[in-house]
Amino acid sequence: MIKCENLQKTYPLKKLHGYQALKGLDLSIEAGEFAAITGPSGCGKSTLLNIIGFLDNPSAGHYLFRGRNVSSFSDSERSGLRLSEVGFIFQSFNLLPRFTALDNVRLPMLYLGEGSAETEERALALLARVGLKGKETHTPLELSGGERQRVGVARALANNPKLLLADEPTGNLDSGTGIEVMQLLTQLNREGLTVIMVTHDMNLAGKASRIIRMKDGAIES
Repeated sequence: MIKCENLQKTYPLKKLHGYQALKGLDLSIEAGEFAAITGPSGCGKSTLLNIIGFLDNPSAGHYLFRGRNVSSFSDSERSGLRLSEVGFIFQSFNLLPRFTALDNVRLPMLYLGEGSAETEERALALLARVGLKGKETHTPLELSGGERQRVGVARALANNPKLLLADEPTGNLDSGTGIEVMQLLTQLNREGLTVIMVTHDMNLAGKASRIIRMKDGAIES
C-alpha cells in the first residue's frame, strides 16, 4: 500500500541549510498491516505521518500510495486523497466543541457530498460501533476524554478509509481508557483496515504487528 523511497523533508530556517527532519528514509507498509512508529521526540515520526497522510509533501524522494507516485501532488490533489482514502485520529481529539458527537462524525461525509439522511444514519451506526449509543447529542465538553477519542475514531471511519493514521491516540487518556482505544484499533485492523500509529508507549506499540523505530530522521530498525 505504501512505499517510501529515499524520502527527505527539509524545513527552511533562517540558518543557511535549514532543518532536515527526514534523511533518505525507505519504508514499505503492506495493506492490512498494523504498524507502530516509535522513537524519541524530534526524530521525524510526525513528519513522516504527515507525508503519509497527505498533509505535507516530501522535499525529495518518492512516496507511492497504492501504486501511484504522489510525491509532487498539488495541495488540491492531496486534499482529495486525504478526504477519500485516509482517516485521522489525533492526540488532542480535534473535535469541534460546539458540534454534537453526531455532527462531528457527519462532517467528513458532508464534505464528500453525501446526503443529509444518509450521513445521519451512518454516523449513528459508527457511534454505536464505538460504544457511544445514547451519547449522540452530547458535545465534546459533555464527554469524558475516552468518549471524545471514541468520537474521533468514529469520525476517522466516516469516509470508509483505506488507511487509518493515529498520532499518539492514547496520549491524553488514562491507562485503562487507552487500552480500550487500542482494543478498538486492533479490532479494526483485524477487519482489514491498515493502521499506522505513532506512539512513545512501547507497551502500546507491542500491540501492533510491526514496530518501526526511528532515530534522527531515519529508520533505525
